[in-house]
Amino acid sequence: MGHKRQPESALNISDVAPSHLIPIQDSTALLQPPHRQALLTQISTLTALPARHYQALVMAAIHRYAAHVQRLPASEAHHHAGLGGMLDHGLDVLLQALLIRRGRLLPVGATAERIAQCQDAWTYAVATAALLHDIGKPAVDQQVSLYDGRGHSLGHWEPWVGPMTAVDDCRHYSIEFRRDRRHRFHERAAPLLAHQIIPARGIAWLASDQALFAAWLATLSGDMDDAGALGEIIQQADGLSVARNLGAGDGVRPVASRTKPLWERLLIGLRYLLDQGELPLNRNGAAGWLVGDDLWLVSKRTVDALRAHLGAEGHAGIPSSNDRIYDTLQEHGVLEPCGDRAIWRATVAGDGWSHDLTLIRIPARKVWPDPGSRPDPFDGTVTPIEPSTPDTCSEQHPEPGISAPRMSEDTIIMGQEETNERPPEDPGHAQARDGLILAAPPPEAAQGFNLPQAPSTDPGQQFLQWLRQEVSARHLDVNTPNARIHVVSEGVLLVSPAVFKDYAARHPDHPGWEYVQKRFIKLKLHQKQTDGTNVHRYLVRGARRQSVVKGILLPNPRILFPHAEALPAANPHLQASPSSGA
Repeated sequence: MGHKRQPESALNISDVAPSHLIPIQDSTALLQPPHRQALLTQISTLTALPARHYQALVMAAIHRYAAHVQRLPASEAHHHAGLGGMLDHGLDVLLQALLIRRGRLLPVGATAERIAQCQDAWTYAVATAALLHDIGKPAVDQQVSLYDGRGHSLGHWEPWVGPMTAVDDCRHYSIEFRRDRRHRFHERAAPLLAHQIIPARGIAWLASDQALFAAWLATLSGDMDDAGALGEIIQQADGLSVARNLGAGDGVRPVASRTKPLWERLLIGLRYLLDQGELPLNRNGAAGWLVGDDLWLVSKRTVDALRAHLGAEGHAGIPSSNDRIYDTLQEHGVLEPCGDRAIWRATVAGDGWSHDLTLIRIPARKVWPDPGSRPDPFDGTVTPIEPSTPDTCSEQHPEPGISAPRMSEDTIIMGQEETNERPPEDPGHAQARDGLILAAPPPEAAQGFNLPQAPSTDPGQQFLQWLRQEVSARHLDVNTPNARIHVVSEGVLLVSPAVFKDYAARHPDHPGWEYVQKRFIKLKLHQKQTDGTNVHRYLVRGARRQSVVKGILLPNPRILFPHAEALPAANPHLQASPSSGA
């Protein structure tokens, strides 16, 4: 397929083509609508760059971005899902990121002179990272077909090669989402496309500051552990844009939109969680199973995940009662009721396993209106249990626990960097654990870190409560070679992501480990590094071997040991890496 650039005037030729095809437009036409012009005006003000530099570095990138994404949607059934959604979302995230950046002193912990010296470079990093945060979606999540002026196929667009406007004779395109797309894969693809959007001088400017460039690349790649303050800004801006588009929050919207009713927000959220794999399907321990024209979902797990997801997006008015959510979905025909109840009891059976569960039943067409977009069906059965009492269709029956998979040797050391070394197996390594004494705490023991008496629905709080209970009951090792918890001179190190994966394995009805980790970080109980990143590196030293362990550092041990009269001694084999900043 040729990639000779067409004259821009050629893009406006009126050709005869099927009406369902989308005409290619030049960047000026795409940016012309008043709501986008209003965004550009605010972006120009917030960047505060000299006009010549703004045009050459910022507006040039915005025009390239517009030509690249054309009128593609940002998602299939979530935020900004209409034509032009990716362009609107990219500009909105750019604006929100600049607004957030205005209140930050960057780089974190730098001197006043250094902050002033780096001000424009950091602003440019924020702007370009915001613009590029979803740039990988057309390449890995979508498949775009190209057509000439009369609707004849020119094959599929290859975003790696260049924009659609550079393809010979291309006048129209159509879009479909890949059924085999992988969760967050677009983040890994983003750095490979950056050079198509960001002018070479702009990339060179960012690369002149190695620390800033490393954070920029980590942000584009979705590696938020290393992205630091820059990654936090982009995540926050992205969340604001998504929430406003979905009808959450009270902020001023760049594009007029109605507030979506609760049932619609719940359904959109459900589609998102399924699409992103947060609610896995069709296996032992999954959250749901697709059988025929019905999607069966574990009731409490699904609703808890929905509530947490919508809360994280900033939606207000989400009921705390599961029954209220079930009623809302049932009233609008989203749920298939069991008699007059929303809850079904059924036996889910696969190859060598079966479970009796409380489920909700949703017609598959409600989640996937296009039958071709549905996942493969479950290779097993879901058999409703015949009601024998009025309570059979009720969530009062507890869902039986699904036993956690046995941890393999590879899983046990998941939190450590891959090396050819094994952690030292020194008997003294476990001395602190054996010396742990639990007793009734003095009144001041918890120092403000006690959890609320009522069970929390926040996954981060639930994780912390589990961690405390397991440590108190000595179900989790402390300071042993394969432990997930190590007391260090700087506080307590939680080996990450291994400890969160352990929690998720033991709680298959809770959200995935990545979301739990994110919500725990939101509690702000940990200590960040001086560069704003969350993960600390520690050297594990033994008589003959050395390895590295990474984790989240809690500076106050009482967060984890609120009721301990005597705290465990620091593990003598762990020492903060010089690059850790602990």
